[in-house]
Amino acid sequence: MFGKLFKSTTSLLTSALLLTALIVPAASAQSVDKLQVSAKGKAWGIGTKYETAQIDLQIKNNYGTAGSTIKSWVLEFDFAGQIKSVAGAVVTEQTGNRYKLKGTTKTDLVSGETLNLKIESALNGAKTASFRNITLRPETAASKWVLGASYKVNDVVEHKGKYYRAIQAHQVHVSNWTPDQTPALWSSAAIEGYNFSTSVQVSLEVIESWKLNGVYKSGQIVFHAGTFYKCVTSHTAYAPNWSPGPYTKSLWSKTVLK
Repeated sequence: MFGKLFKSTTSLLTSALLLTALIVPAASAQSVDKLQVSAKGKAWGIGTKYETAQIDLQIKNNYGTAGSTIKSWVLEFDFAGQIKSVAGAVVTEQTGNRYKLKGTTKTDLVSGETLNLKIESALNGAKTASFRNITLRPETAASKWVLGASYKVNDVVEHKGKYYRAIQAHQVHVSNWTPDQTPALWSSAAIEGYNFSTSVQVSLEVIESWKLNGVYKSGQIVFHAGTFYKCVTSHTAYAPNWSPGPYTKSLWSKTVLK
């Protein structure tokens, strides 16, 4: 009697553990965001005519499957600052704080690839920065099917409100070679929606400007009158003529940001 009860209890426990093992991974599985974003940078001259922020913005494209491509990408975001330049891209439109950018060098973005942008801007006196409501999409989801055009394998076109992908390279010689009538040339295609948006706070290192009565430690970097200086000797700036420059070499030396 006891043996049968023991075996029965053991069997129930084993089944429960197996069921838990099957359920837990499924419950803990998480979908990957369509865009994974990070941002860091440095800023200096805040509130002066020299105000500048240099920001590295990284956006990983997780749309589609391996090998799928966003062709001629368009990036949009809200940014509470004045963008001066973007390496590898250009601002094509600005409405208030909303910016639209297009690539100038590499305009195609494969699924899994990261878009790296170096942005130079002013922050309008702020010591923080963020990119809000970031979206990434193709400039054109699909072009219209055209009589006489040449198509490559995997080209996507729109015809009568539906999308098609070329399965053979060809040139359209006659009008009845439309995608809906030529299954040997075209297959139906689904166009993914690109409405995912996300935001990111910039990890911003602010280089403080020199100020009267400021307390400075050896090795500290400050910004003053358009130049970066490194503190040579720890001190408190008791007088205006203790500012970084040619007459205070015992306190400061010119430097460059790394």
